[in-house]
Amino acid sequence: MKKILLSTTMFLALTATANAQDVSVSTSIDYVSDYVFRGVSLADSAIQSGVEASLGAFTAGAWFSTGVGDTSETAGDEIDLYASYSFSLSDLVSTDIGITYYHYPQGGSLFETDGGGAGTYEIFTSFGFDLPLSPSASAYYDLTLKAFTLEGGVSHSIPTSDKTSFDLGASLGLVDGDGFSYEYGSASASLGYSLTDDVSVYLGATYALNSDDMLNFEKTLAGNPKDNLLFFGAGISAGF
Repeated sequence: MKKILLSTTMFLALTATANAQDVSVSTSIDYVSDYVFRGVSLADSAIQSGVEASLGAFTAGAWFSTGVGDTSETAGDEIDLYASYSFSLSDLVSTDIGITYYHYPQGGSLFETDGGGAGTYEIFTSFGFDLPLSPSASAYYDLTLKAFTLEGGVSHSIPTSDKTSFDLGASLGLVDGDGFSYEYGSASASLGYSLTDDVSVYLGATYALNSDDMLNFEKTLAGNPKDNLLFFGAGISAGF
């Protein structure tokens, strides 16, 4: 947790030196009852925070996850650093290209380490379509794990008052790696509330599926992973 707080503070200090009229910054902190990434449970309950800065079409950010509870030492921490460039292909299609570095300070089950940490690099491109349900499609390739991921999704926000909205989302994806492959999906619903023009909170639930039984971190440790999981999240975000 100290590493996460220090990294966040350093990133905020750096972005604060930029011209506020040119750079937009967003921050967030969330709690999830199970950390699910592309259909795989990587931790039990976790606290996750992020900070992101955008200058024109360029975006850079850092994201952190640390487990809480009895399984936190087994799950380990995660620190992600990413950068992307966005542009429009047409009035209806926009795209992002970028790279992400995933760092695991304690190593993990995917890496042969002695606790000195491990990481992977991933390149990605995503497309967003200005159409009903805001469809999107993304492709990722992990250069370290030699894993290709293809994911598509839709989302819709329903304003329920001046300050609240009901947000829905769904996604399907497939992963094809070196010696492993699986399909996954999710459906989510959340209620958002704007505290101010710049600060909002949410409470939501997500139902996840995995074709190879990789869900529910606590049961995975016990040797009884699940192919479906309902988990919950809550958080606060701010932009300036």
